[in-house]
Amino acid sequence: MKKSIALIFALAATLFAAPNATSKAATKTSKAEAVKKLVDQGVQFHEQGQYDEAIAKYKEAEKKDPKSALVKYEMAFTYHAKRDLDKSLTYARAATKLKTDGIEENLYSLLGTVYDDKGMPDSALAVYREAFAKVPNSFNIPYNASITYMRMNNADSAYAWIKRSINNSRVHEGSHYYMGFLASQMGKWPQFYAYTMYSTFISKKAEIIRDNLSRLYGRTKSFVFVKDKKVEMNTPKIKQADSDSTVNNEFLLAIQTMLVTDTLGKRKLYDPDSTSAQQTEFLIHILEKTIKLVAFTDEINDPIQRFYQGLIRESLVEAFIYSLCEPIDRPTFAQWLIKNRTEQTRLYQWFNKEWLML
Repeated sequence: MKKSIALIFALAATLFAAPNATSKAATKTSKAEAVKKLVDQGVQFHEQGQYDEAIAKYKEAEKKDPKSALVKYEMAFTYHAKRDLDKSLTYARAATKLKTDGIEENLYSLLGTVYDDKGMPDSALAVYREAFAKVPNSFNIPYNASITYMRMNNADSAYAWIKRSINNSRVHEGSHYYMGFLASQMGKWPQFYAYTMYSTFISKKAEIIRDNLSRLYGRTKSFVFVKDKKVEMNTPKIKQADSDSTVNNEFLLAIQTMLVTDTLGKRKLYDPDSTSAQQTEFLIHILEKTIKLVAFTDEINDPIQRFYQGLIRESLVEAFIYSLCEPIDRPTFAQWLIKNRTEQTRLYQWFNKEWLML
């Protein structure tokens, strides 16, 4: 009898409790959906450059859920776009004190950027160090840290952080672009060629492609010059104190020797190029040899070597270089493509199916 009464009471409690619990869950879901809708509308306004309208939507969402880190992050992001750094900082810091699941990388990247833009690099770097410890697989956090160090003219630290970014992404074009740029500034010639070529290949931004090709061509041409009808090597004055300086200098010497002794048709490699077709011809010739230097200089010990070793192994070096040089002289590229379309297809297939999957 006691069991029956207990069962009746248990069933009664369940029956009476269920509608209330369901009602609360429905209310919670409804609120979450309303907040998400407002945030989505705000994001759309932001993307259209209508920042005040975006902020108005976020404030509506904030009233419905004042403990939403996402709402405060989006508010901070839009205030940053408006260049209202104080409000951006306020909302970003407030967001870090809430539940940040799913937005940690973007939130801390933004917070560090705001500190940096406010002229507070030490605070920015402190944020990046803390954030990278929490999100060690991030490429954006170390990328932003390297930007801060570059603004501080600290190339060594910028280089160390950009390497962390590259280790976490093979397709983040900004990281590979700055890796090549920093390597050029520091006289790390194998890395300069390796990452500048690679970032040109993966980049979808015309300005990065143009800048990379200009640097590849200009840097290489400047390594020798003719003075009083005599060819001389021009070694850039870059201070090197690290352990791989010997490798860097030997790599540079190999390129300089090529320029002095090798020929390109009827011209020497150091001769001036008067047309885009000649510039393309020069780069195709010199980069093919440089790829072999990058791939088989054992002392470099850089993961990007595997990419160039793969190109050589798969006989894709020519397709890679012509694809790089297309913007310089498209007629030359078109002539090559007519005969080698399958090779370019094979290059992209290898890149996507094998290299990115390693």
